[in-house]
Amino acid sequence: MLWKPELQATIIQVQGPHRNIKIASTYCPPRHNLKVTHFDYFFQTLGSCFIVGSDFNSKHTLWGSRLITFKGCELATLIQTRNYSVLSIGTPTYWPTERRKIPDLLDFFILSGFSPSYADIQPSYDLSSYHTPIITTFSTILITKRPTPRLHNSRTDWHRYKSEISNQVNDEWKLKHGRI
Repeated sequence: MLWKPELQATIIQVQGPHRNIKIASTYCPPRHNLKVTHFDYFFQTLGSCFIVGSDFNSKHTLWGSRLITFKGCELATLIQTRNYSVLSIGTPTYWPTERRKIPDLLDFFILSGFSPSYADIQPSYDLSSYHTPIITTFSTILITKRPTPRLHNSRTDWHRYKSEISNQVNDEWKLKHGRI
């Protein structure tokens, strides 16, 4: 069996104007290291047109996480191989209570069978736990929106950024404390 039951999902089917769309809400527990084959088997069970929203517990810069984990690399490989689309708010969705952990992006949507131009994704800051809920609206017409200005995005090359900043900062500059 290629699919692991550790990938929990609730799936509904909706009749769209041109085809049926499967909508899934999933959860991938952090302790399970799912491989490309596990994710692929799950997505293949959904058919060619689907929307999967999840706490994937997978980190990759492809969807805006600050680093890449093994499970994130496996999922990103499948997304790129199958030409799936990713919908992400591009900012952290996970707010750990442990001080040694850093906020990161774990919650996002994966789409197949239609363009993300027909979707809008927003964070919901109403009563939530340690995850920021994300809400996606889908339409039968193109959704036009102005991008929110951000200091980084899912394609930010953090190594290059660090290098550029290091090259621009003079080590001899001193910061003064006290009154101006």
